[in-house]
Amino acid sequence: MTPHSKFAELSSANALVRAALHDRTIGALVGSALGDAIGLYTEFLSAPLAAAAYPSRSFTFLPTPTPFKLDTHRCPKTPGDWTDDTDHALLLLLSHLHTARTTNEDNQDDDPPPLPTQKQFASRLRVWVQQGLRALDTMPLGLGRLVGTVVATKGFEDDPEAVSTPYWVRTGRRIAPNGSLMRTHPLGLMCLWRGEEEAFAVAASISRVTHVDPRCVVACVIGTGLVRGVVRGEVSREEDIDGLVARAVVWFERDLEQRGRLTGTAEEACGKDEVEDAAAYKLDMSELEKHVNAEVLDVLQLDDPPAIGYVYKTLGSGIVLLRQAMRKMAARDNRSLVEETVFEELITDLIMRGGDADTNACFAGVLLGAYLGYKVLPGHWKHGLRQEKWLIGKAEALCRVLGLADGGYDGQMDEDTREDGGRGFISQQEMEGRWMVLQQSSFKKMQDASDAAVKPASRWSVPWHGKGKRN
Repeated sequence: MTPHSKFAELSSANALVRAALHDRTIGALVGSALGDAIGLYTEFLSAPLAAAAYPSRSFTFLPTPTPFKLDTHRCPKTPGDWTDDTDHALLLLLSHLHTARTTNEDNQDDDPPPLPTQKQFASRLRVWVQQGLRALDTMPLGLGRLVGTVVATKGFEDDPEAVSTPYWVRTGRRIAPNGSLMRTHPLGLMCLWRGEEEAFAVAASISRVTHVDPRCVVACVIGTGLVRGVVRGEVSREEDIDGLVARAVVWFERDLEQRGRLTGTAEEACGKDEVEDAAAYKLDMSELEKHVNAEVLDVLQLDDPPAIGYVYKTLGSGIVLLRQAMRKMAARDNRSLVEETVFEELITDLIMRGGDADTNACFAGVLLGAYLGYKVLPGHWKHGLRQEKWLIGKAEALCRVLGLADGGYDGQMDEDTREDGGRGFISQQEMEGRWMVLQQSSFKKMQDASDAAVKPASRWSVPWHGKGKRN
């Protein structure tokens, strides 16, 4: 299917179908941010520590947010904030929107905007690493070792894959973290009216900007394909999930052959002596199947300390929750009641397993949000996102670009989509000052919490003092 054929499809779709596609697209973007923000509560905790920290197993952003277990990791954040996972996904969305221009209400005379390239994403990622998300003026918190090292390497912006591939080889071809899977889901939405294999291809390309391990790449291919398929209604049953995974693997293996990965390109890129065996680029299918065919989360051992950030754990988490949602929707007579509760129920169960909870829930959240739609996402979560209005605005802009909502959009006029977010870039000196202020405010927050914990309880209750606060 060519991008232009979207108009033929839309013209034959009734208003209800168009509204459903719109709701699922918004649901995917908001669902991923919700999973990320809720997952921050238990990120890096073991399951027992998560249970001890949040014995009620209940979380809310409204009206009074559930307080964090206060530690150095969570201290710089506020309940309702998302993390680097959503930031990196937004870099792709903003890059796409920046090149978009729809002038007519039906969008039928407009060429579709190009998909993000490796160099475009690399440039935006470098800005984020140095200065945070400029559109929202937020700090680059949560930077991982792999991304930080690769982005800081000379030549990254000119040819990111030529930097990320040798890094993978030098580190023994062992590391397969989830840092690319957490960001690629907007590509599935951008490819809504493009062919499935085009979605696979752009997902693989954007993964390799930093993560070239075949496990990372195939996870992004599968994840992006699932997002696209779920929103389109083509993935609505468990057998549809299995079929898409199978097609993604076939495409991935064919792509390796076509790219020459098994016939010398790796040696040319990394140095012949550094590549022991072309089999390093092949998939261990039993390992992949163990995770994508998991029936329950227990199989994934999400809080296993040596491997909490393993990309297959995140991929498996999302697929397990999508399968569970499908079963719940099929098994209950009262579908509307299930729709209203299943997102919160499943995401809460996931994050209480600990591990890399925000990333696991971010990926699971995009799949559930795409499947269920925005309207049924829990209100006390979605309306408590600190940047809810801004995020909805960008999601609606994408819907206009995709022809799912009326009205024009010009990314060149939307300053948020610029690399500097319309705010200008920050000097290194100013960033150092911001880091110092953040460190001081975090220390004070920790100190205040410590003082409150050891302070003797007052004999008399004074309800008007500190009303609504929980330390």
